[in-house]
Amino acid sequence: MTWVAPMAVAAIIAVLDWWAVATDRRSIERWAKPAVMVFLIAAAVLIPAESATVRWAIVFGLALGLVGDVLLFADRFIPGAAAFLVGHLAYVVALLLVTQESRGLLVGAVIVLLVAVFVGRQIVAGAWRRSPVLGGIVAAYMLVIGIVVILAVGSSSVVAAIAALLFLTSDALLAWARFVGPAPGGRVAVMVTYQLAQAGFVLAIPTLAIA
Repeated sequence: MTWVAPMAVAAIIAVLDWWAVATDRRSIERWAKPAVMVFLIAAAVLIPAESATVRWAIVFGLALGLVGDVLLFADRFIPGAAAFLVGHLAYVVALLLVTQESRGLLVGAVIVLLVAVFVGRQIVAGAWRRSPVLGGIVAAYMLVIGIVVILAVGSSSVVAAIAALLFLTSDALLAWARFVGPAPGGRVAVMVTYQLAQAGFVLAIPTLAIA
C-alpha cells in the first residue's frame, strides 16, 4: 500500500490546484499542476500491477503528460500538444496489450464518432483557420485520443474506461475554448477532468492484465 501515500498527496495538491485555477492564482498553479503529476508518477511506479509492461507504458504516458503540462503553462501549445500526443500513444500501447471485448470496442467507437461529429469537427475547423499545420496536429491528436477511448472502453477495466472518457472530456473542453469559443466550466472543468483522468490511469494499472 506504499502507493497510497503519493496518491493522497497528489489528491491534496490537485484540490489546491483547482482552487488556484478558479481564483486565477497563477503562481500556485505554476508548481501545483506539475507537482500533481510527479506524485501520480510515483504512485504508478509503486501500485501493484498485473503487467510490468503495461505499468511502464502508463508511467511513460504520465511523464509525457508532465512535460506537456509545463509546456502548455509556458503557452507553447504545439510542443505541449506533441508531448501529450506521444503520451497518449503510450496509453494506446498499454491498452493494446490487454484483453479487448468486441461489444466494448463498438460502444467506444460510437462514443468517439459522436464526439467527432458534434465537437471535433468544429475544433479542427477552428484550428485549421489559424494554420493548416495546427489543424493537422489537432486532427492527429483527436485521432489518437479517440483510439485511447475505444481501447479503454473495450478493455475489461471500468477504471481505464472512465479515465479515458475523462481525458476526452478534458481535451475537448480545452480545444473548444482555444479554437471555438468559451467552454462549459472554463479552465476549472478542464483541470478537474484532466487530473482525474491521469489519476484514473494510475488506478487502472492493477486492473489491466495482458491478454
